[in-house]
Amino acid sequence: MANLTDPLIRAIQGSDPQNVMEYIVRQKIYDTRYWKEECFGLSAADVLEKAAELKCVGGSYGANARPTKFLCLTLKLLQLQPDLELIEQFITQDHFKYLKALGAFYLRLTGRPQHIYQQLEPLYENYCKIRYRDVNEWRLLHMDEFIDTLLTKNHACGIAMPRLPRRQLLQQEGYLDDSEDEQDNYNDDDGNNPEKFGRRLSPALRKKVHEAGGIREYLKQRVDEELKTTNGKDSAGNGQAVALWKRYYGDVDWHTEPKNKSEENEDTIEESNNNNNNNKNKKRKKDGSSQYGSLFKKSKKQQEPKDAPAVSEVNLNVKKQPEEGSDEFWNEQRALLGLKPLK
Repeated sequence: MANLTDPLIRAIQGSDPQNVMEYIVRQKIYDTRYWKEECFGLSAADVLEKAAELKCVGGSYGANARPTKFLCLTLKLLQLQPDLELIEQFITQDHFKYLKALGAFYLRLTGRPQHIYQQLEPLYENYCKIRYRDVNEWRLLHMDEFIDTLLTKNHACGIAMPRLPRRQLLQQEGYLDDSEDEQDNYNDDDGNNPEKFGRRLSPALRKKVHEAGGIREYLKQRVDEELKTTNGKDSAGNGQAVALWKRYYGDVDWHTEPKNKSEENEDTIEESNNNNNNNKNKKRKKDGSSQYGSLFKKSKKQQEPKDAPAVSEVNLNVKKQPEEGSDEFWNEQRALLGLKPLK
């Protein structure tokens, strides 16, 4: 059967190498037409020819999560488990970039941690563009970005990556030695070789350094731009460049240009306007009681007017109302209705 693993190959993580991929992804690959027609009965050499025809890398795409040809060939390599030397040839050759990506992806799934770092870290210096097919879109990536995803992320191309220990931990345990390139980075007085700094810089910054022609030229450009735009204040976009400059060329004298007289006059005018606005706000607060006096409670002294008559005088002027049912009461009611009073 085309879906079975070669019984003579060794297990990976104690199980069938195909189990590195999730069960659902494997079943979708088995159901694709490309797997049934193009991947049946392939050998390792045939996989090389098929990989040379690839046009993109990626995982699953579309509403039905159809797997790409890249994943199909990866599963075929898991079935065949070619020799490690052949996978190294996939990675080191420079004629087919998608074959290089396929070899790196397979090695990340099946290789030992120290061997993964030794083989994939040199690809940080590869800036060739590759097409990446996502679920609903196409994207352009550089090879170093793809390698960085393999070494630092938990998922790549829709596949959960096996756990990879940190490089520092492997160095402490003695599985990896400090590379000569990193020692040159710390001891190089010239500091003008972008290839030597490739492993310690982010992919975006590494690309800019490569375009500028060297670390020194790139740092000069970035520091000059920073001095002009921010007047010596460090910004997030230039933090790495400034840090490298300080490491190799010492501290930078951040200087700010003196203000012109016109700028100083504008500052004094703004300060005076602010003071005037504050004074107006204080006056408005004081006059708030007169404008909105009905909204606030008043004391007894404020409620009583100055010319108010005494309480006794008010009581004398009040007319007594007649009792209900008396003749006077009914006469008042008839008067209101326009009738004659009772006799």
